[in-house]
Amino acid sequence: MFINVAARKTNVIVKAGAVVALCIAVLVFSKECTNGALTGLNFCFKVLIPSLFPFMAISSFIVKSGLSNQFGKPFQFVMRKVFGLSRCFAPVILLSMLGGYPVGAKGISSLYKSGAVSEKEAKKAAMFAVCAGPGFLINFVGVSLYKNEKTGFILLFSQILSVLILGIFINLFDKDRNTNNYKSELKISKMPLSSAVVEAAADSSKGILNICAFVILFSAFTGILNAMLSEGLFENCVLVLLEVCSAVDALSKNCPVEFIAFAVGFGGLCVHFQIFSALGEVKVQKLKFFCIRIIQGILTALFTHVGLYFFADAKDVFSTATVTDADTFGGTIISGIALITVAICFLYSLKSCKQH
Repeated sequence: MFINVAARKTNVIVKAGAVVALCIAVLVFSKECTNGALTGLNFCFKVLIPSLFPFMAISSFIVKSGLSNQFGKPFQFVMRKVFGLSRCFAPVILLSMLGGYPVGAKGISSLYKSGAVSEKEAKKAAMFAVCAGPGFLINFVGVSLYKNEKTGFILLFSQILSVLILGIFINLFDKDRNTNNYKSELKISKMPLSSAVVEAAADSSKGILNICAFVILFSAFTGILNAMLSEGLFENCVLVLLEVCSAVDALSKNCPVEFIAFAVGFGGLCVHFQIFSALGEVKVQKLKFFCIRIIQGILTALFTHVGLYFFADAKDVFSTATVTDADTFGGTIISGIALITVAICFLYSLKSCKQH
């Protein structure tokens, strides 16, 4: 009893201290915080909204109009046997791979709200239907950062392959995969096309505002971190943990493409929070979700390495001209694993505190 009370008091003190420290940091580094927020806002207008909003609207429209059930018929056998999901998930998973990180979560939430799928199926799909879109990988990473469209395509296909493999393995390790309520998809409520368009546009507008809010917030604190931390391995690891856009931009200056692939596959806490928000009533185990994203990052980096070896121009990809000191990255793998392990322990401790 005494230990539980002490743990609660410590938890409150730590949270209060963190809030005070953040407030002080915002005041001391107000210029960096403002610049970071502006960077995030600029990224939202130029990349996120144009690339995400149309796919979110389409995903929502397909579900609300009842077309998801019809579009999924040709993939019924594959969805059930390979992924252990209802056929109406097929267009949602496809759009998640073409639209971007929160598109799949938004579609899954719409399916669940409409009564088309069970909560168990929705949680299962939410664990692997997480993918960066072509707009981000090809236009931003490939063209803008590397001046090489082929690199963006390799990252995109590596990401899609990692999503599919994760979906297969999650289904294989699902002990109850044969007990899913596939008949629940017949209960889906359909709207007239005109109403579905209006609802989809309104629903997607709210979703994109939430996403942009997270990006701007994390970008602001990333600006503070950049001012507090010296450029190097530790800063890159922190950025990968927090926000994928800033991490990709920083890693492209002094790290191999495989590091960017891991960052893209992992997504960062900013993307994780966006997905949790988009899922709405579908509550997933956050620690499990976090660990699966690490696995996705590793798979994406592995497939990217293979893709670069076979398809990319060696001069563009393997050049280390921008790396000023190769010794700086000598402990990259060990340090990265250590940081990720600490983050997992932190999340697990939060979960344990809530249970007590």
